[in-house]
Amino acid sequence: MSTLEGYMRPDGRVGLRNHALVLSTVALANRWAELTAAGHEDALLVTGETIRGGRGGDMPAQQELLDALVRHPNTGCALVLTQDPVSAETLRNSFAGLGKPVEVLALLDQDGMERAVHRSREALGKLISAGGAERQPIGLEHLSIALECGGSDPTSALASNAAIGRFVDRVIDAGGTAVISETVEFIGAEEIVGKRTPDPELRRRILDFIRTREVWHSEDGQDYRGVNPTAENIAGGLTTLVEKSLGAVAKSGTRDFIGALGFGEQPNRSGLHFMDTPFFTPLSLTGMVQGGCNMVLFGIGQFNPSANPLVPTIKVCGNEKTVEKWRDAIDIDASALLTGALDLDGLADTIQSTIADCSRGAPCAAERWGEGQIFFPRESAPL
Repeated sequence: MSTLEGYMRPDGRVGLRNHALVLSTVALANRWAELTAAGHEDALLVTGETIRGGRGGDMPAQQELLDALVRHPNTGCALVLTQDPVSAETLRNSFAGLGKPVEVLALLDQDGMERAVHRSREALGKLISAGGAERQPIGLEHLSIALECGGSDPTSALASNAAIGRFVDRVIDAGGTAVISETVEFIGAEEIVGKRTPDPELRRRILDFIRTREVWHSEDGQDYRGVNPTAENIAGGLTTLVEKSLGAVAKSGTRDFIGALGFGEQPNRSGLHFMDTPFFTPLSLTGMVQGGCNMVLFGIGQFNPSANPLVPTIKVCGNEKTVEKWRDAIDIDASALLTGALDLDGLADTIQSTIADCSRGAPCAAERWGEGQIFFPRESAPL
C-alpha cells in the first residue's frame, strides 16, 4: 500500500495540504482579497458573506470559524484581510505565537486601492516564501476524515457508502479520526446509532440532536420520515428520508461512536464522532472542516458538485451511469462492488491508495475544478 505523507504542525495535527490562505474576515474586504489572490497562483482564496452587526451567537460563531481556518492543519500560512485597524489588532493578538506565518492587514490602514493591493500581494509573497514545509511520511492515525454523502441513490448504500465505511473502520482501528454529520439524515437510523453508542450520556446527546432537528424540520408541515425532500434523491430512486438515512449511516463503518460534537467543535480524542449540523452539504462540510478534519470522503450516487476548498474532497461513486457521465469529476468508481469485480476490502484499498496519492500532492477532482465553498452559518437576521 502506498505511503501517506503530510505536514506536521506545531500543535501536533497533520495537514494534507500546505495552503497559502488569503482570508477575508468581513465582506467589506472581499474584493481586496480577490485582487490579492489573483496575483499569486498558489493562493487559496476564502471569502464569504461575513458581516458586522451580527446578533446572538452569530458573531462569536463567525469568529470561531475564521480562527479555525487560519489554525487548520491544511493552512501553511495565512494573509488575513479585514476592514478596520481595531479588528486587525485583535486578530494579530489572536494569531501571535501560532507557529505558522500569519499577517493581518486592515483596508483602512492603506493609501488607496492600488497601494492596498500592491502591499497585500507583496505580503502574501513573503508569507509563501516563509511558509514552505516538507512532507513527511504519516500513518492512518493522522487522518481526520469528514464523512459526507449527497445525490444519494440505492448504489450509495450498496457501494460508495459501504466502501467508505470499510475504510473508516480501518482508520479508526489504526488510531485515526472520522466525523459524520448532517443530523437530519439520521432520522430513521436512531436504533443503529444507539446500539453503536455504548456510553448512555453520549447516546442521549446524539439522539437529542436528531430529535431536535426533526422538530425543527416538522415546522414546515411535513413529516420527514415519510417523504424524501431532495429532488435528486427522488430521481435516484429513494422514496423516503429513512431510506436515505439507512444508507447514509453506512459510511460511518461499524465502530462505536465515542463523541457527540456541536457544529464546528474539534474532537478531543481519536475515534468516530457525530457532529450536529444542517444537511446542506457545503454547511455540513464547513462544520467538519472547522472541527479540524484534514480530508473529506464524499459518497455519491447522482452527481454532486459540493466540496470544501481547504481540504481534499475525494468523491466515491457506485452508480456506473453517473461515473460514465461525470468521469472527469469523480475520483473513485465503486460500481465494481456491484458487479463483483471488487469486494469491500478491495475498494477500501483503492480509497487508501487514492488518499496516499492525494497526500503526496496529486489533486483530487474537486481541486482540479476548483469546487468548494466555506459556508458561514447564521441563525439571526443582522442588525
